[in-house]
Amino acid sequence: MTKRVYVIASFNPDGKVMPLWLRLSLDKGAPAYKIIDCKCLSMPNRYANYADFRCIATAGQHTHEVTLRFYAQECKWYLTVNNSSSLAVE
Repeated sequence: MTKRVYVIASFNPDGKVMPLWLRLSLDKGAPAYKIIDCKCLSMPNRYANYADFRCIATAGQHTHEVTLRFYAQECKWYLTVNNSSSLAVE
C-alpha cells in the first residue's frame, strides 16, 4: 500500500535529505512516528526523480518497518507498507 504522508526531515548543505519524523495525516490526533533508523536506498538521478529510504519508525511501543519515497521537485513524501501492517489501516 502506498499513501501520501507528512515528514519532518533534515537537509544538509550538499542537498542530502534524511527523514526524522512521520505523520500519516495532519489531523489533530494523528500519531507522530519517530524514525529511529533510516538508510538511503537510492538518490535522484537522470532516470528517477526521487529518493528511496528504508526506515524503522516507532510510536509508543509500536515499531514499523517502512519505505519512504521523496520527490524533491514536488517536495512530497510517500509511504509504502505491507498491507498486513497496522499502518496500512490508519
